[in-house]
Amino acid sequence: MRAHQTSHLSAGDFKTVFIVGGTHGNEKTGVMLVRGWQQDPAPVQRKAFATQLLVANPEAVRTNTRFVDQDLNRSFRSGQPGEAATEPYEVGRAREISERMAAARERGKVFAIDLHTSTANMGRTLITNTDPVNLTLAAHVKAHDPAVRIYAFPPGDRIDNCLRAAADGGVGLEIGPIPQGVLRHDVLQIAAGGVKCILDVLEAHAQGELPPPDPRTKVFLHEAHTYYPAPRDASDAVCVHRDLQDRDFMHLAAGAPIFTRLNGETIHYQGPPGRCPVFINEAAYYHERIAFSMVRPVALHQLMN
Repeated sequence: MRAHQTSHLSAGDFKTVFIVGGTHGNEKTGVMLVRGWQQDPAPVQRKAFATQLLVANPEAVRTNTRFVDQDLNRSFRSGQPGEAATEPYEVGRAREISERMAAARERGKVFAIDLHTSTANMGRTLITNTDPVNLTLAAHVKAHDPAVRIYAFPPGDRIDNCLRAAADGGVGLEIGPIPQGVLRHDVLQIAAGGVKCILDVLEAHAQGELPPPDPRTKVFLHEAHTYYPAPRDASDAVCVHRDLQDRDFMHLAAGAPIFTRLNGETIHYQGPPGRCPVFINEAAYYHERIAFSMVRPVALHQLMN
């Protein structure tokens, strides 16, 4: 049944959809799906828009590393003209991807689906900013698959500097847990199904068939990172407490154990109530000493005003 005038979204906004794998080179799921669709694009083709398939960081994929010089997903704001011989590889690559999206924009607006995996227990998570169109599309994906969680970032360097910032709209599809550099059949299937659902929602949007989203849809709004406490000396080690491990998106009570030291000392949560940790013990964040991020659950309508 057509929604006609019930949707607040304009029809046909997005004329090109980029499906991107390998933004991080050791996350093989997206790379293999994109390469497979490059051989047989039928599963990701739609009448309402063109799809383009992209392996974002081929050099990092080749070396099976997250990045070569710096995180590509933190490089798009810095992707300005520079000296090719001295600039970080990912800065130049970000500029190339931005130029490719800009060329596609001649046909109309561009949307990006960026495929990721996590070592954390993130399940099926859509990551986006607080743009109302992105949130609406994410809410419709969640309506099709209630297991999906929506993780939204307010404006800031981390979300404004990622690959999707080069497009007019976009979502990241994050699936975990899975080790870095590993392929799993079930995760491939989950990711492929997630892309299909996103494309179907985008096509319904392009055809003016999306009703307003459920205003009660839960969104997890990013607030801050929580860092590992500094070790006291070379013999000290601090790790996520076993009672917190794998409890992504679950409420964190005051006084709950969050860290433990090698000597058995426990560090407890003393922050505000009603918060949930995500990306708990994510391997890719060790170099930044981020133990997890804190989010606050809100209703969709609170972000749509």
